[in-house]
Amino acid sequence: MSRFIRLNFSADINRYTLSFPFDRQWYQKAQSIPKGQFDRENKVWIFPSDAETIRSLLRVFQNEPIRLNLRDLPKSAPILEDLFHAMRERNYSQQTYRTYRNWIFSLCCHYEKLPSQITSEEIHQYIKDSQINKNLSSASVRSMRQAFLFYFITIRSQLHDLSFPRMKKELHLPEVLSDQETKKLFASILNHKHKALLKLAYSAGLRVSEAVHLKLSDIDFERKTVRVKSGKGKKDRYSILADSLCIELKSYLEERFKSLKFSDRYGKDQKAENNPWLFPGTEGNPLAVRSAEKIFEASKKRAGIRKKVSFHSLRHAFATHLLEQGTDIRVIQTLLGHSSIRTTQIYAKVSKAQFQKIKSPLDQL
Repeated sequence: MSRFIRLNFSADINRYTLSFPFDRQWYQKAQSIPKGQFDRENKVWIFPSDAETIRSLLRVFQNEPIRLNLRDLPKSAPILEDLFHAMRERNYSQQTYRTYRNWIFSLCCHYEKLPSQITSEEIHQYIKDSQINKNLSSASVRSMRQAFLFYFITIRSQLHDLSFPRMKKELHLPEVLSDQETKKLFASILNHKHKALLKLAYSAGLRVSEAVHLKLSDIDFERKTVRVKSGKGKKDRYSILADSLCIELKSYLEERFKSLKFSDRYGKDQKAENNPWLFPGTEGNPLAVRSAEKIFEASKKRAGIRKKVSFHSLRHAFATHLLEQGTDIRVIQTLLGHSSIRTTQIYAKVSKAQFQKIKSPLDQL
């Protein structure tokens, strides 16, 4: 019969309870934690829910067979702090950190264990179950594997026997908007801010996170360029600004300033002249990524576009349309910020240019 320690949170009394079969060593460890009280009637230890007590509790019992629901712990509890510090030191992006943390947190929640108690066998079983129950893509499985290898081997030096067989990479071709569909999309937008956002993303081949984080200083009307700072992989680059968008964008900027001045009068935002964002959100922040995605989804619906496309499809359309116009693929690689030409070459597979000169054998009958 397995013996383990159970840590539970009781919302009724806003306290944590620690229960286990009698063991003198475990009892003494619980006794050493400040603010703890032993309930003799129910045979459980009771602890307040403050973060410092939880830190002490987890530190004392980290090498013992403790079972807990990590979702019950306060946000300030020292769970995966080592992951945060290691990724910050290595200058990983916030998105990568969130992705890795979510995978590791879900793994620990699944087994109700602290990271120090997870085994290689449990990780393999968790991945297998997730593939079956969640129908994960190969990209998601690779991301999960990378998170586990990075955390348990690189950071914790814990599971040196952890390894995975090589996965065959799937090739998914992007859905691309045609010229006419792109025109219909823009024509369906009446809001100047929304239209400027989507047109600029298409004009410069931007990712959604890059578009919403543009600052006023990133637009150079004289050189007709857009500066993308700390794009994917923490790389800066320049892209192009369409001539036809310049007048429209300047008009939007006048409207933007008036809108911010109006908000400033009612104390909703910081001073209009101090707001650096090209597409402001609330409380001095840039427009949220999800808000930008919703703008695209609403515009797509109004335009009657049935293809399964997203905000990122504007970037796909930018690359594909340039290729069809005869732009050198290495120039497109630079504009997109791809480190490998192989990533850019996928657009050659969806470009209509390669098919236009080919006659179907059906036409020869």
